[in-house]
Amino acid sequence: MQVKPYLITDIVITIFWAAEIILQIWGIRVAQFFSMRMPRVAAQPLSASRPAVAVILPVKGVDACTQGNIEALCRQNYPNYRLIFCVESAEDPIIHLLERIVRDGGDGRVKVVVAGEAVNRGQKVHNQLAAVAATTQQDEILAFMDADARPTPNWLHALVTPLTYGPHIGASTGYRFYLPTGASSANDTLCVINSLVGSLLGPYRRTMVWGGSMAMRRKDFFDYGVHDVWQGALSDDYALSYCVRRRARTWIHFVPQCLVASTASYNWHSLNEFAVRQYRITRICAPRVWLAALAGSLLFVFALLSAVVISIEAVYFHRADSWIPIGVCVLIYLLTCMRGYMLLRGGRRLLPDHQRELRRARNYFILGMPLIQFVNAFFVVRSALGRTVTWRGIEYRMDGLDSTHIISRNKS
Repeated sequence: MQVKPYLITDIVITIFWAAEIILQIWGIRVAQFFSMRMPRVAAQPLSASRPAVAVILPVKGVDACTQGNIEALCRQNYPNYRLIFCVESAEDPIIHLLERIVRDGGDGRVKVVVAGEAVNRGQKVHNQLAAVAATTQQDEILAFMDADARPTPNWLHALVTPLTYGPHIGASTGYRFYLPTGASSANDTLCVINSLVGSLLGPYRRTMVWGGSMAMRRKDFFDYGVHDVWQGALSDDYALSYCVRRRARTWIHFVPQCLVASTASYNWHSLNEFAVRQYRITRICAPRVWLAALAGSLLFVFALLSAVVISIEAVYFHRADSWIPIGVCVLIYLLTCMRGYMLLRGGRRLLPDHQRELRRARNYFILGMPLIQFVNAFFVVRSALGRTVTWRGIEYRMDGLDSTHIISRNKS
């Protein structure tokens, strides 16, 4: 018996619809875990053990939040840590602020390292390696922080605690949660997209470290080969994740207390540049993660657009089964909105001091979630080609996880 072509098309479209609905339900389950389970984990008491920690902060330039973020890092509720700031050049404007912090520290707990220009690796990684070289065996733990994130007073204690559980935990990590500023819809869009990524952290099998809030034992940093892989790396976090998960076969522990607030200050041009760069780095350093993001994004776009088009066609021709595609449209939209609501709820519960800022983005999280997923799909597709990225005025070519070449520098 010959199967009619239009019947085959209907079957294929139905399969895509069913797959997207299942994926959205899974996404809601992940978001529910993020919004309900993670706050309960964050409320648990921290370990009494407090090993010595060297906190490494690569920094370049000064913006409106830099001083407040650094001051928050200096006020950690942790008795046994020191700070190592690493910069590219002694001419950087941040030096004046760091020199004042060193003077105020007075007890030798604060150090500034000038790394110089990188050659065949990322400038951030180059700075971090210079800071690691300034540590000693007395620094049991290496913790890494980004200058655009503001840690809570217990950030360091929470980040270090999982490393005291045993050798099966190779690294610990937090993540950022962008706060919308209201200055541009691009900021709200980034806030939502970033929360989609952040909600995927948690179970050990899929957790990767985020470079702005990560820690591991200093001994393991060398034993796992992180120091060697960083010699040619652009991405500090993907390289470290690879060594911990693939080389050492240990776990990465996500710490919800270390979800740090970052201020999003983007327009649509800079958001496009930032998002495409992040996805392009992911494609080169973690291709399976990127392929999953691409497949999920394209499935959403095809499923929702096809349902909308078929709904319009069915209504126009007065087809009796028009309720099916219309129902699929409504269901996908509602499931997407529910996922956005869960993510917003999780962010507000984990960052109670930033309720007001997050409240401003509720329409983007809930009603605007479907449209934002289209925008995210655009960024993922754009990252499919090319191996060059521009990061803080430096153009890089990435040939692999541990192979990077600097093409040019913007000296301005």
